[in-house]
Amino acid sequence: MPGDDLDFGGEVAADRAALLLEAARRIDALSAHLGEPADAGADTVPGEPDAGYGELVRGLVEDVVEFGDFPDVHPVPLLELPDADRVSAAWQAARDAEFTFWWIRLPLLLFPRRGWAFTRLEVRAEFNAGEPDPTRKPKVFDILPNRRFDTIMRAGAELVVGLGADGHFSVDTGAVPGIPPGIPLGAKANAEAGIKVDVAITPVRYRMAASRVDHSAEGLSKVFWRLDGPEFFQENPPQLIIVLQVPKSAGGVELQAVLRAYRRFTLFPAGLRSMISELPDALRTFFRGGAPVQAVARYDLSSATGTGARG
Repeated sequence: MPGDDLDFGGEVAADRAALLLEAARRIDALSAHLGEPADAGADTVPGEPDAGYGELVRGLVEDVVEFGDFPDVHPVPLLELPDADRVSAAWQAARDAEFTFWWIRLPLLLFPRRGWAFTRLEVRAEFNAGEPDPTRKPKVFDILPNRRFDTIMRAGAELVVGLGADGHFSVDTGAVPGIPPGIPLGAKANAEAGIKVDVAITPVRYRMAASRVDHSAEGLSKVFWRLDGPEFFQENPPQLIIVLQVPKSAGGVELQAVLRAYRRFTLFPAGLRSMISELPDALRTFFRGGAPVQAVARYDLSSATGTGARG
């Protein structure tokens, strides 16, 4: 999809489980009429010639996507770094406009039907959605994954991602010895670990599983990601990281997040696609849209960002 078409690609069903079970019942009837197998074992996966398509569809009821209990939130101490980039927009914003900067990682949990992973994820994160004064709204300063790393961010490759003194992400394909994966540290710990202290967050190991990344522009109070890949499941959820610029005048920081997970319809077994074409319009639209499953979360980050509760 084009880069300016950044909205959810499929509509979620009000009662997804009921819709799937109704579709499975109809597919069972079609299978019996056409002489197709009606049942499949628990380990049957799409593409097997003897797959019972009704059972495959029933298995999608097992899909679960969730956000974790709370995001990882860490300060980005730009003004405290001895080698800070004092001409960068981030440093000047922190000094003159009284902004603080925060490293935020969204916790995603993906539990697709066994043997049939998701192939597309779409995530929207918005900060202080109800704030009418734009000067009091946080802004997304930088994000990962980001298209600007397309040339080096290969599917499944492990990278080392740091946050520089200008507040932006940088990628190093080399290893960082002695740094536990996924643990951001402060500048003092960086120096003790023998790493240059002109970084705001210690580099973390980062693995990107998506083969295509699209996203909205930085500088807004919200961000939208669309990630396409061969498979997304519990063991390899993407790491979604935001550098957030928060005005000190903000009464607090609230995050609202929505996740939708899909399976590409063209990767459904050919026989199942054929049967879906015989279903009523609402069911056909749902499956051709990837049979999306949704998660919604709301977090109050005020205490974590030191901004107090919003009023």
